Amino acid sequence: MTASQTRSQAVRQSLSLNLRIEPSPYNSSSKVVLTAHTPSSAAMAIRAEADVANPSSESSEDNIIEFSVLCHYEYVADEPGLLSFKKGEILDIIKRDDTGWWAAMRTGTEGTMVGWIPQAYVTPLLEEMVERLRSIGEEFRVAEYDAEQLYITAPVDRGLSLFEPDFDLPEDDSVPRKNSSSNLNATSYQSPRDMYYSKGRRDENVNPFAQPQSSPRSRLNPPPSPTSPMPYPPSRPTYQTKPSSPIPISEADSRQRSGSTSSNRSLRRRPVILNDNPTLSRLSTLIESNNTKEIDELASPDIVGSFEAISKRSRESRAPRRRASEDTKYTTNVASQGGKPWYLLPQHKDQLDEDNKGNIRTGTLEALVERLTTDVGTTDLTKIAESKKFTSIFLMTFRTFTTANRLFDMLLDRFNIQPPKNLTDPERKDWNANLCLPVQRRVLDVLTVWLEDHRLLEEEPYISSHLSEFLNAIDGPPFNLTATAILKSLERLTFTVPSSSTTTSPKKSRKSKAHKNDLLKMDPSDVAEQLTALESSLYMKITPQECLAYAKTQSGGAVAKLSNFIGTHDKLGAWVKLSILNLETLVKRAETVDFWIKVAEKCRVLNNFASMSSITIALSSVVVSRLHVTWGHVNRKSQLDVLLRYNEPTGGFAGYRQLLNTAEGPCVPFITMFLTDIIHVYEQFDSQEDGQICFFQRARWHEIITKMLKFQGRLYCLPASESTMNFIEGHLRDSHLWDQNWYWKRSQDLHNSELTHADIRKGLEAAGF
Repeated sequence: MTASQTRSQAVRQSLSLNLRIEPSPYNSSSKVVLTAHTPSSAAMAIRAEADVANPSSESSEDNIIEFSVLCHYEYVADEPGLLSFKKGEILDIIKRDDTGWWAAMRTGTEGTMVGWIPQAYVTPLLEEMVERLRSIGEEFRVAEYDAEQLYITAPVDRGLSLFEPDFDLPEDDSVPRKNSSSNLNATSYQSPRDMYYSKGRRDENVNPFAQPQSSPRSRLNPPPSPTSPMPYPPSRPTYQTKPSSPIPISEADSRQRSGSTSSNRSLRRRPVILNDNPTLSRLSTLIESNNTKEIDELASPDIVGSFEAISKRSRESRAPRRRASEDTKYTTNVASQGGKPWYLLPQHKDQLDEDNKGNIRTGTLEALVERLTTDVGTTDLTKIAESKKFTSIFLMTFRTFTTANRLFDMLLDRFNIQPPKNLTDPERKDWNANLCLPVQRRVLDVLTVWLEDHRLLEEEPYISSHLSEFLNAIDGPPFNLTATAILKSLERLTFTVPSSSTTTSPKKSRKSKAHKNDLLKMDPSDVAEQLTALESSLYMKITPQECLAYAKTQSGGAVAKLSNFIGTHDKLGAWVKLSILNLETLVKRAETVDFWIKVAEKCRVLNNFASMSSITIALSSVVVSRLHVTWGHVNRKSQLDVLLRYNEPTGGFAGYRQLLNTAEGPCVPFITMFLTDIIHVYEQFDSQEDGQICFFQRARWHEIITKMLKFQGRLYCLPASESTMNFIEGHLRDSHLWDQNWYWKRSQDLHNSELTHADIRKGLEAAGF
């Protein structure tokens, strides 16, 4: 049973029912509700799979549904009585109004929906096109229809016997051909029924719109058409005479469509064979229509050979040019690109996905290495800066998608690049001067940057011997001097003894006050300076590789130095809380709070935001802030409130970020926000899929880590105080030994004690003491 017959069954069920349109509670479209003449019967929706209620009404099917239309645009109804539809839907028209509104019907599993639609959004269809479009998905229908119109409107040479029609036309040629009448538009108010013909003939005595008096459609009462202004969609593109199908169709689909509609499309889809042999033209027609019986009768060996030769020439003329050599993989269908001949073009450029600004989003490893070792070849400072940034991103993050050994081998392969085959002597000289030498120079530059700026010896010490062998092998111009300079840098970095401390100190140490392990007897500035020296030494040891590894694991040997720096932040906070809660007297606790606020202020001046953050977080914790009586005796509460503004996590720690942007000189940053950003980038992007490396993800990591570690090259010049440093390190070491439950229990006891003393004091004051 065809789709048209199924729809007619559903409609015939409604012939004895009244039609009314109601607004749907779920959308702005209208839902048809067909009810029986008896008031007590419940509303029911028509379903296409229902049984035929009135078989005798089959002859009136064409009078119920005038024609079908294809929705070229999406339309969302904004008032009751209108029908929303999606692009690619096929609707049945049951009534047309002169205002341009058409009553359309949609039949589906949820019932039948009826409402008014703007005719400018749809295009009437021939019956054969309706059946064809219903067999494919909605997302392909508009493109398929457009492709069909391109074939219809293409100019055709009628002198060829290949285009003989499949039907006989009247001698007066008064009836238009199919291809001249099937190109419809929505603004003409003409349906396919207006172009009535059947197999190329029409009955002039029959009016296709004449409705028999017994037609059940006379009992349908659609509501009045809308009075709202007619909406208009965007302008449709005009068809060109040289079609290009917008949808890729597989070979199997092409064969299936050719077999199912060959008789209907024989005028426009047959291959044009420029040959005067009528038998050969007939054979082409039979092959297109899959008429194997007549093919066997006509296809002699000579004819088949001639047809195959012509088909081969046709395929060769349409096929794209192939690559000249599979070994070199150089493109030869384009003579030049950007003024360069084909042998100077990148081999793997098609494996890079770039945005409109030239930034790489994804790419294969081979394409990224090729871009890494390609010389900019220009004096444009912008392009030079972009090349340096790409090199820095690649060398910082390459360990997340390959190994150091593989990268080193690929760089050596690029240095030993071979010319393409079949080059002439002038082309070979041009290739050597403009590709080979720049690539070799670029490889040496990359190795230098890797050695000097990206910890080649620290991260991959085993590569140093291979690098020495490679550089020693370069004993002639033009790169022997560059290789010698790299060897000297390698030797210098190999025998350099790393400094035990990254904080330089004057010759004389600071004379600290005798504190006798009493915190309140110490100088807050001295404590802040020694905390800064300690935190700075730990911050300087963090490597970019540990930051990248932190995205996958937050503990273990891969992030040991980073974990040590983060752990100091937590230990300092625990020490601050312990130093306050361990005191019995109210005055001592208030003085200790004031002391730590002074230390935090001094850390702010020294740009030690890590220690400042740890102290302020501890002072604002619940176990300390709930001691209201203690805070009533604190003198520097307002100064703490100012520091707490930097600690607000809103806006991704916007306060701290602004503070870092304005910091000058040495600095110890608060890095929690950067570590959070690193994890978010890891979770947001697929790092590698189907051989494609997400380079945009690595660029984001490079940006975050660069901001996080940009202060490592700036050293503090602080006086050393051995006694104060030992005092700090001892308390930091012991602070984590206390159970976390102890802090809460101790805070609860002090809170209750303060409330009790406050009540006693109020009583004494009330008694006049």
